[in-house]
Amino acid sequence: MRLIDADVLSYALYDDSPAHGDAWGFMKRAVAGEVEASICHTTVIEAYNALVWYYHVRPRESVLEKLGAVVESLKVAQTSMRGIAVARSEGIPLGDGFLIATAIDNRLPIVVSNDRHVISTAPKYGLMAENPISVKVQRTMRRQGDSV
Repeated sequence: MRLIDADVLSYALYDDSPAHGDAWGFMKRAVAGEVEASICHTTVIEAYNALVWYYHVRPRESVLEKLGAVVESLKVAQTSMRGIAVARSEGIPLGDGFLIATAIDNRLPIVVSNDRHVISTAPKYGLMAENPISVKVQRTMRRQGDSV
């Protein structure tokens, strides 16, 4: 049982991302039900914003169409407002705090992310972090300045 982070979702939907292949491979397994995965509303909003405002994917309607096609196949976890407290106490971005608190409150023991804040903070809360992005691709992304 996993909770997917916005970075993995946005890489999966952005064809030009170096992480697209790895992220899309994971998302295909999740959508097919081969791995049990959930998302939360915060993840969808953050992925949309990354695709539209950071990667400049247009038209926006196509972003919504892609998001809708993937999201409708996944379970939706109720976002935990305790994420604010997690973000404050850990000094991490708010979205990452929401992700960790949501995983805890929804009893989802694994967070799927390529985000260093999530990967380093999740174990402090008894969660496992799973990164579907290969080490080789992670290095490429760091060189290009396209990872957190």
